[in-house]
Amino acid sequence: MHNSKRLTTTLFFSTFVVTLGTWYTAGYFNVALNVPQAYVVSWIRRVECSRYEDHENHTENFILWCGPLTEEEESLVLRDNFKLNTIWSVINSIVAAGILASVFSCRLFIRRFGLKGTIYIAAAIHLTGTLLSTLVSAVHFYELLIVGRLLCGFSEGLTGVTTVMYISEITPAKLRGLFGTVPMVMMVLGFLTANGLGLPMLLGTKERWTILLSLQCIPVILMCVSLPFCPDSPRQLFLVKGDKVGAEKALIWLRKTADVREEMAAMQRELDMQEKGKINPQVSLFGIFRDPYLRYIFGLCAAPMFVKQFSGYACVLYYSTSIFRKAGLDHLYSAYASLAMWLVYLTFSLISMSLVDRLGRRVMLLISHSGMMLGMALFTVFMVLSGSYAIDWAKYGGVASIFVWIAFYTTGSSSVAWFLPSEMFPQEARTSAMTWISAFCEVCGLTTSFLFPMVVLALEEYTFLIFVGGIALGTVYIVWKLPETKGMTIDEIQVLLRYRFNVFGDLGDLGDPKA
Repeated sequence: MHNSKRLTTTLFFSTFVVTLGTWYTAGYFNVALNVPQAYVVSWIRRVECSRYEDHENHTENFILWCGPLTEEEESLVLRDNFKLNTIWSVINSIVAAGILASVFSCRLFIRRFGLKGTIYIAAAIHLTGTLLSTLVSAVHFYELLIVGRLLCGFSEGLTGVTTVMYISEITPAKLRGLFGTVPMVMMVLGFLTANGLGLPMLLGTKERWTILLSLQCIPVILMCVSLPFCPDSPRQLFLVKGDKVGAEKALIWLRKTADVREEMAAMQRELDMQEKGKINPQVSLFGIFRDPYLRYIFGLCAAPMFVKQFSGYACVLYYSTSIFRKAGLDHLYSAYASLAMWLVYLTFSLISMSLVDRLGRRVMLLISHSGMMLGMALFTVFMVLSGSYAIDWAKYGGVASIFVWIAFYTTGSSSVAWFLPSEMFPQEARTSAMTWISAFCEVCGLTTSFLFPMVVLALEEYTFLIFVGGIALGTVYIVWKLPETKGMTIDEIQVLLRYRFNVFGDLGDLGDPKA
């Protein structure tokens, strides 16, 4: 029986393949425009110029879009051209809009096509988006880039759910926590790859940035070629399709042992309970908000997600190179700083894997939020010193403070906010709850990534104090309401939450059922 719970090459292969074309690819395309931002913005300006030059020569619009720029004016072009700034904001934030659009259709895709089928469909959508994004420089039509990134975002939303479900369903319970971190690690590797290839001496130039975009199709194609060698989810085969023989074959291949009786028996018990009606019916999407208890849990889970998105993460994700340039670094060193930042992200992602079960979810969140507030506050101070007071060394303090921020963000907020709902919601409400939590996450991400370039024009370096305020607001709520669930089973968590809800109602005071 022990053999069925060990790490096998087939299990690792299946996990690697499915995350390579989904989470790794998502990490890559999310930051692919980060380093070559200046060249992409300049290209958009030239496209708009070509639309004015034939019939509006020497008008104000013609000068705005076609007038020659000095090096200093080029660095401030987004500040001086509101439409260009808006176009650039849309190009970045449209990814979150695509993810949001996919959130409510994901369940339909999975029900109709299964997990692997949905992953194939998402891959086709992503390849279409990549093709459109790559063609933009040839057709001089930047709107294709917006449509392409919208499609890639939609694909990311589908695979973000299906990949995690697939991994959790092919992995034995003993290894589920370890394998649950693989998608995030693969995404960070995607960040690193895109930033590395986007350096000015490689593909981050005005001639080669579309090649940088086109490379994101390679891991998707590799996944599509390799995925047929991976089995369907044994749970999907057994419980959804009724294919017990197929489920057993899949388990034998994944575990590399013929002794899979325990897992087969567990799925049979679950199937028997479903047929006897002993498992509660699934809660509908709107049922989450009709039930006061489920609304209460939703509030507990939404607060960490609010902090995660309003901490400045989406802005750093899409605009880190321009943030470092604003701090005083030149283009090349800004690119290096972005690359180093994702290395910090990867390092602390690996460190946090060993801490969350030792320190607990609530403690990890509070440590993470405190460090993020410190990092953003220090960054604001250094930005003021560098800009208003022209203190040269302050730019290095600004870079260091962003590294502090990303280290603490990775320590708790980046991961805990995602798996809290799967622990806190009862089984019958989990799917609908994750749909709403994902939608809430993307609405927050869409808001921050779209508004950030515009708010920076008005508040400049003080923009980052908004993030400090957002983190503080969510942290107060977490201190007040969120219980610690470290070491508890799903049933024990439900007992604790029911007790707090029944005794304290929406106040959710820090009571204990054992007190």
